[in-house]
Amino acid sequence: MTAAWRHLLARYDGAALRAPEPAARPANLDAAEQATLAALRRWCLANSERRLAAAVLNGGDHRSASHLAEHLALERDGSWQLAACNGAAARLRLRALTKLHDALAALAWRARQDHDPWDSGHLRSSAAGLQALARFQPRRATLIVADGTAPEALRACWAVLRARQQAYAHPVRLLVVGAANAFAPDAMAAVFTLPSRPQPSARNSPTQSP
Repeated sequence: MTAAWRHLLARYDGAALRAPEPAARPANLDAAEQATLAALRRWCLANSERRLAAAVLNGGDHRSASHLAEHLALERDGSWQLAACNGAAARLRLRALTKLHDALAALAWRARQDHDPWDSGHLRSSAAGLQALARFQPRRATLIVADGTAPEALRACWAVLRARQQAYAHPVRLLVVGAANAFAPDAMAAVFTLPSRPQPSARNSPTQSP
């Protein structure tokens, strides 16, 4: 029962992670983005017994890749489930159910479901963030997004995660936006590539009114 109480009392670790910006509803994605999102979703959910895995999201332009990573983070952490709730009572019920499911899973009384909310957050790569990451203990499956992180800081954070992974009770997934060369090849579980968007031709480019 101690593990169940620990899950009930656990809070989001804002010292190690920065929560994604909330969004009221999913943004529209084109077909290529939807296909990449589906592949990223499968990567998150596959091999749940593997406590730590990393992947790189490349291609397109950086803004598109960042947008897709944020989309995945908001999907995984249940933000849109929460936004769809009708009123404060429904939101409170969803939060309470999420906590209850965490506790039941800790007691092995309930299997984790693919739609169960995760924790998602952006990596804090400062010195203080690195120290917090060394103490980080996921309260549930967690997606960490590293976007715009300097290669040296990224390697340091990855080293901390690898050193700590045996202590994790839940899967942790690190998604790096760009910067594939920041990892050794054996660190990557997958590489996802967005196709580049076609540039408008001069003939089709919008013109400005005089």
